[in-house]
Amino acid sequence: MPSIQPMPIRLEKDLLVMLNEGARITPHKKQELIRITLRQYLPAVIHAEALSKPVARVTNVRPWPKGALAKAYKKIERENWDEIEAAIKPLPPRADD
Repeated sequence: MPSIQPMPIRLEKDLLVMLNEGARITPHKKQELIRITLRQYLPAVIHAEALSKPVARVTNVRPWPKGALAKAYKKIERENWDEIEAAIKPLPPRADD
């Protein structure tokens, strides 16, 4: 018999319901149902979830070149934003709908 190592896991309620149902209608205990399921399906899940190809970009916008963001922040620091923000008129209060 291979060595057995205990592994506590937390299951969502729907999985626990399925596991209890499986233990009720099969001759297997919940532990054994988990082992059977892992042996049968884990290799396929690992293969399907493995990142064999690089993750595609989420956007078609190219990233900023190195240093561009730092340059933009330096430009903002040079400008007198306190005066600009002080000159902005606040919006009038909204009427309740």
